[in-house]
Order: sequence, then C-alpha cells, then structure tokens
Amino acid sequence: MKKRLFLWVGLSLITSLSLAGCQQKTLNSNTIPSNSTTSNSSSIEKEPMIIPENKATDSEYAFEFDSVTFSPSPTPSSGTNYYTPEDFAFTYKEVRDGEIYFDPATTGSQRILVIPVKFQDDATISSCRNYVGGCDKALTDIEKAFFGDPSYTGWESVSSYYYKSSYGKLKLQGRVTDWFTVDKTSRQVNGLSTQIYADQSYYVLREAAKWYEQNYGDLEYYDQNNDGYVDAIWLVYDHPYSTLGNNIWWAYTFWDYQNTASGLKPYTYAWASVDFLYEGLYQQNGVAVADAHTFIHETGHVLGLDDYYNYDENSTYGAAGKIDMMDYNIGDHNAYSKMLLGWTMPKVVTGDTTITIAPFESSGDCILVRGDSTWNQTAMDEYLLIEFSTPTGLNYLDSLQPYTGGVQHFTESGIKIYHIDSRLGVFDYWGNLSYYTDTLIGEPSIVHSNTTQDRSTDEFLIHLLEATGTNTFQYGRSATNETLFQKGDTFTPSQFANFFANGTRFNDGTEIGYSITIDEITTNSATITFKKV
Repeated sequence: MKKRLFLWVGLSLITSLSLAGCQQKTLNSNTIPSNSTTSNSSSIEKEPMIIPENKATDSEYAFEFDSVTFSPSPTPSSGTNYYTPEDFAFTYKEVRDGEIYFDPATTGSQRILVIPVKFQDDATISSCRNYVGGCDKALTDIEKAFFGDPSYTGWESVSSYYYKSSYGKLKLQGRVTDWFTVDKTSRQVNGLSTQIYADQSYYVLREAAKWYEQNYGDLEYYDQNNDGYVDAIWLVYDHPYSTLGNNIWWAYTFWDYQNTASGLKPYTYAWASVDFLYEGLYQQNGVAVADAHTFIHETGHVLGLDDYYNYDENSTYGAAGKIDMMDYNIGDHNAYSKMLLGWTMPKVVTGDTTITIAPFESSGDCILVRGDSTWNQTAMDEYLLIEFSTPTGLNYLDSLQPYTGGVQHFTESGIKIYHIDSRLGVFDYWGNLSYYTDTLIGEPSIVHSNTTQDRSTDEFLIHLLEATGTNTFQYGRSATNETLFQKGDTFTPSQFANFFANGTRFNDGTEIGYSITIDEITTNSATITFKKV
C-alpha cells in the first residue's frame, strides 16, 4: 500500500491519510445520473432535519443510541500508591484549538454533514454505477455506513462505532444528502492549480457547501459551537481511488485554511472514494453491504487523531504494530487515543502497587506509569501506558479474519504496554523544534509522530512493546498474539532497553523506574504488580 503525505510548510498542516487496498468490483449496467449542479431527486428534505435525540439520523436505518448500554468499570479507581485524576491539567482539544484546527467537540451530540459527490464525466468514471444496485443503492449504503444500525453494515457504522468506542460519551448525528454534481470533470478538478488551491478538493468542498445551502438550508445547523466554521463535512466522491501518481483520488482529512469568504465557511473535511464503501467485501444474503472501516479511520482524523503508521516509504518501521484503528484501520481505538479525546482517564502509579483492570474495550481501564513522579497531568507527556486487550466488542470482527492489507486483530487476550512520547513542543516559523513545554504558552503541538525521523533513535509517538523482547516492528512486521504480555511475564527497563533510545530511560532522559509483572489474567480482569527499580 502506498502512503502519501501532504505537508504545507509555514502552517504545519499535515493531511491525514487512510490505508486501504484495491478490491474487485461486481459490474452491472445502471442508469447514469444527469450532469447537473443540483440533484434531480424530488425527495430532498429541507433543513432543519429534525433528528431525534436518540437517533444518529432521521431514517429507518438509523442507529439508536439507547440500543447500547454501558456499565462503569468494576475495578477501583484508586488504591495504595495509585489514583485516577478527575481531570487533566489541560486537554488535547485546547492544544488543537491553539493550532487553529477548529476540530468538532469529541463528547456530547455532534453533527456531521455527508455530501456524496459526482463529476461532469460521470458516464465514464463513475464507480458506484458498476456495483450491483448502482448509485441508488450506494447512496443508501453511504447513509448506513455513517449513521446506520450495525445490522445494516458489515461491522459498525461511523456513529455506532464512535458511540461504543467513547463509552457513550460521543453521539455522532447528521444526514446524507442526495448526490451533488460539481460543475467540472474529475480531470478538471484534479488539474486545478495548486497555486490557487492548496488541495484541489477545496474547490469541491466550497461548491458542495454552496449547493447545500441552495437546496437544503442554512449550514449553521452544523456549526454547533458558533465559531463561524462548519464543524465537519464528509465528501464521498464517485470516482475510483488510486494509490499511484500525483492526484487527489485517495482518502484523507484536510482543512480549508485558504477560504477567505465572508460568513459561515467549511473548514474541517474528509474526502474518500465511494469504493471504500465496499472495501471489506462484506455481504448479507449474497448482497454487498456497507463497510465503514475507512470512514471511521478518517473520522478519527476529523476529531484530531494522527496516523500511527509510518509515512516514510524508505522505512518499514511500524512502531504501533498495525493493530489499531489509526494504524491499519482495524479494531478499537487504543488508550492513548481515548485519553486525547477525553473518553477515559488512567490509573496513575505512584509507587509499589498491584492494580486490577477490566477489558479496555468495555471499561476504559488503563494504567499510566511515569517513573520519577514528573508526569505533567495531561495525555501530552512521555510515559508507559497499559491496557487489557481482548478480542471482544469493537475488536471482535477484525479478530476473526484479516482485513484489507492482511492484518488481523489479536485472537487472544493479553496485556498491551505502550511507550508514549506525546510531549508538546514550540516550533519556529520554519517548523523546527525550539523547545519542549508542559504549558499552552507559545501555541505548542505534539512533537513526535510514528514516521521515522532519525533511524538512530526511537522517538515515536506511540510504540507498542513486544512481550518477546525482540523488536520485529522495525522490520515491518505486524503485532501478533505473541506481542501481548501474559500471566507470569515481566517488563523491566533493562530487559527491554533495546526498545528505548536511551536504554533504561525515557526519551527525555528520566528513568523509567518500574518493573511490571502480570500476576493474573481471566476473562474479565487482569492483575498487574508494579515495583520501583
């Protein structure tokens, strides 16, 4: 799979990309929609669409939030030499706001507008007309993929996934419009000057927003925080995706920072081919059903998460092990991502102790280890992060068989130990790091990523340690059941020194300072002992 990076120096904005592979399509002849800038459909419902509080959208296929219930973690939040903080000193959202990203909120009821897009050369480039059921079925499947009950998809919808992953803290609601046909061919759009548009999809975004207001109503419905920017727009384009060449036909998230129009403006948006809708080859009764994996991954970027794979095409080092939604598009989000998004708080170790945690996917239980008591009280610091991984819940389907790209989730339960280096830094005008900081002064951002920066060091954002003690991820291998720590396994800084740039120390030079022993693992819990060394 080819990975592409869009970097705009000066604004330090990075386009977040998703990973996916090509799949065979089932051909079928269907009526080609007319080439017009507005839909011919007589079923367009004018804004505001009144979405019931309990539903993801106003549709017969809608996911209903009260169909899923959550129970608080059964494990103690504090005990001898550990505690769970009530709040962080400051949040990742505050950091992102300082970087002028204007991300939508990650808790509460949030709305996303989804606009399917066609081009003037639809007769020759349309993807959806080649699928059984054609573009009418694809339009319905887009709605199911974003806001539908999981029973209408091959796995989860975007809305049901994020409701479950957030333990009920985030309700994504919204609507899918009719097809919007932009007034240019796909070749004309792709050929737009990058001197005018930092990304050519900007043009489609702006035209789609105008079309929406002309045909549906005011976009203020999707500016819930009243900051003058539409919170999030999804553009699902009807064109084959491509992994080759310099074009826009891939899946990515971006920000239209060049839009100087007055009034309410689109800003944060995601862009992906309708082909990703059937990437998983899921079927029900012999009929293809929606696959939301790529749309879920990109929505993670819309919410502010980074990619956890390596953009460097000259390096095979995949420090996160590929088994994660923000890595190879599978399973649940990890504990670090959920801390950033405000969905969980860690149990923080302060001395010798024994802690019991429940499965992470259902409880949010995780443990933070920072050896010298210098943790800055945020998710943006350097530490070890521990969770109890199980092939259940959002991990279940991807544990049954490999997803696109050949990566399969863990089929066994076990303990994941991550080395997180999410320290903040202040950068100069040219994008060079000036200094690390533990405050919001100077509009800091997270320094490290999982893209190889210096092959002589291991300063990755998120590095999953391997229980075997052998670092196989540097050779491009994915995590396996053997990666997980099991009963009787022990982590010591000296034993795993080859996973750290500074041996027994964190990247910032402080001692890791603890040994970690897995005492017991059952179906419902894991017990872990921590000792200062």
